[in-house]
Amino acid sequence: MSMRSIYLHLSWGLAFLVLAVACEPVAAPPAISAQPTATRVAEVTPTETPALVAFPTLEPSPIATATPSTPTPGPRISPALPVAQLVSPVANSQISVNQTFQVVIYAAADSGVARVELTDDNASVRVEAAPTPAPPIFSAIIPWTPTQIGPHVLRAVAYDANHRASAADAVTVTVIQDARKPTSIIVYPIGTPQVDLGGVLQIYGVATDEVGVTQVDLYVDNQIYTYVVAPTPAGQPALPFVFFWNALAPGTHTFFARAHDNQDQTNDSTPLKILVVDTQAPSLSVAFERTNAPAGEPITLTVTALDVSGIQRIELLSGKEIFGTLTSPSPARQTALTAQVVFQNPNPGDYTIVARTYSANGSVKESPAQIVSLLRPGQSTPTPIPTITPTRTRARPPTTPRSQPPAPPKVEIISPADRFASPAPLRVTFSGQGNAELDRIELWGFAPGQPNPQIVCAIDAHATTQKSGQCEWSPPAAGVVTLFAQAVDIYRQSSRSAQITGYIGIPNLPTPMPTPPTYAGRWTALTASGPMTATLRQTGTTVRGEFRISGVETTGRITASTLRGDRLTFSVDFGGGTATPAPTAITETPTPSAAALSLDFDCLTDLEVGTLSCTFRDSRGRTGAAFFRRETTP
Repeated sequence: MSMRSIYLHLSWGLAFLVLAVACEPVAAPPAISAQPTATRVAEVTPTETPALVAFPTLEPSPIATATPSTPTPGPRISPALPVAQLVSPVANSQISVNQTFQVVIYAAADSGVARVELTDDNASVRVEAAPTPAPPIFSAIIPWTPTQIGPHVLRAVAYDANHRASAADAVTVTVIQDARKPTSIIVYPIGTPQVDLGGVLQIYGVATDEVGVTQVDLYVDNQIYTYVVAPTPAGQPALPFVFFWNALAPGTHTFFARAHDNQDQTNDSTPLKILVVDTQAPSLSVAFERTNAPAGEPITLTVTALDVSGIQRIELLSGKEIFGTLTSPSPARQTALTAQVVFQNPNPGDYTIVARTYSANGSVKESPAQIVSLLRPGQSTPTPIPTITPTRTRARPPTTPRSQPPAPPKVEIISPADRFASPAPLRVTFSGQGNAELDRIELWGFAPGQPNPQIVCAIDAHATTQKSGQCEWSPPAAGVVTLFAQAVDIYRQSSRSAQITGYIGIPNLPTPMPTPPTYAGRWTALTASGPMTATLRQTGTTVRGEFRISGVETTGRITASTLRGDRLTFSVDFGGGTATPAPTAITETPTPSAAALSLDFDCLTDLEVGTLSCTFRDSRGRTGAAFFRRETTP
C-alpha cells in the first residue's frame, strides 16, 4: 500500500472518532438556586473522560426550564423554650396573711407542657402536672397561703415534655394583716316585701371574708335584734345565716346584717325595707253600769279598745247619733285606750247603744248592740224572764261515791313584766298555787327560730300547796322570746300562766379594768451598814409611808414618789433627829444620818417576786444600794 493510501485511511479514522465523541449526550446543567447570595454548582461525575477533547461548563439559558434537584438538608433547629405567665395576682397586690389565694398560671410549649411550678421567695409552693399527652397550652390554679407579713416574690416556671424550663415570670405582692373588711348580703327577701302583723319573717343571707367571718348580727331599726356565731373561734370564709323576725309593730322597718371578722373589722349589708301591714281589727269591750234607769238619770259606760298598731279614737252611738267621743293624742303609741262615757236622756224609752273604735291604720270595730231602758216615773223595772234549766234525774245513784280531784293549780310569772327588754341572762320569778299538793313548777320559753317551746327550768314543790322559784335563762341567740310558767299537782293536773313576750339582748360584757400594781406593805433590806425598813402605803399611783434606817433614831417620811412601768422613785425626808455615830464603813456604803436630811431612791421593781432593787443618793451626794424584799402585804 502506498503512503497516500495510508494517509487517507488515518484522516478518515480521525474524523469518525471526533464525530463519535461529539455525538455523545451532554449532562443537564444544575438548577440555579433562588438565593442571590450563593450559587450552588452541582458536581458532575463523568462516566468516561476523553483523552484529547475537554468541553467547557455550559450555563443554562434564562428561558430554559431547570429541572429541580433534591434540596440539601440544612442544620437542625431546636424547638423554642416553653413560656410561662403568672396571670394572677398582679404586681403590687395586697393579700391578707393566712388567706388562701388562688394563683393562676398560663403556660405554652411547642413540644407540650409537662408541668408548671410556683415558688414563693424561691421556696417551692406547688408543682402542678399537666395531663398526658402533654398539651401545647396549659393553665393551672394553685392555692397559696402566705404566713408572713411583708413583700413576697412569686415566680412561675413551665417545663415542656423534654424537661426544659422556661424563663421565670415573677410578680411582687405585699402580705398585710388583713386586706379588706368582710362583706355581708341579704339574699332573701328582696325589694320591699309586706308582712302581716304578727307574722314571722325569715331573712336569708351570707357573709364572706378573706380571713374568716366570726359573727353576723341582725339589726332592726338600728337596734341589734339577734346574731349568729361561727362554729370555730377563728371564723370561716363564708358564713350563711337565717334569721327569724317577729313582726310585732306595724309600719316600715329597716334591716341590715353586720359581719365581723377575726381582725375585729365589721361591714354592713345593703339595708332591706320591710312593710308590716296590720289587717286585724281592733278589740273592743263595753261595760254598762246598768241597763235601765229612770229617765234623766246618767248611766256610765266603760269602753276599752286594744290594737297593736294604736287606737285613734272611740265613739259611743245611740242609734245613729254620736253622744260621746274620746280621741288619742298619740294614736301610734296608744295601743290601749279606756274611756268612761255618761249616757243621759230625759225622754223615756229603749235606746240602742253601740261602741265603735278606729285603729291607727284605719280598721274599725263595733261592739254588739246593747238595749238601755229609760223608765217613766212610777214605771217598774222590767224583770227578765228566767231561763228554765231542765233537771236531769238519775235513775239510780251510784252506790260508791267517786272521789273528785280538786280544781287545777294556778301559776303566774311575777317578773319580768310583759314586753320586757333585758340583756342575757334573763332572771324570771314565778309562783304556783294549788288546791292540792304541788309536784313541781316549770318555766318554759320560745327562743328565736325555735318552732316549739323548751323547758328552761323545773323546781320541785316538795308537796307544798304554794311554791315560788327564780330561774335565769340565756337563749342561744339574742332576739324576741316568749315565756310562760306551768304548775303540776300530785293529781297530774297542770295549768299554764299567761304568756309574756320580750327582748333578750347580748350579755353585757364586763369592762376589763387593769389591776394596778400595789406596793403597799413592809419592805426590808440588809445593807453593809445595817437594815433598812420601808412601810409603804399606796393610793392610786402615789406611794407614801415611813422609812427607818439602822443608826438613825428619826423615822423618815416618804414625801414624793413616781411610778413608771416597773420603776419606782421616791424621796425620804428625815427632818432632824439624833444620829448614832457612823461606822468606818461609811465610805463604802453610806449610812444616812439625821443631818443627811433626805434620801432619793431609784428602784427597779418585780412585784410578782416581791423585790425592789434600789440605788440611793443622800443630800451630801453619797450613793449606795439596797435590795428590798416585801415581808407583809395589806
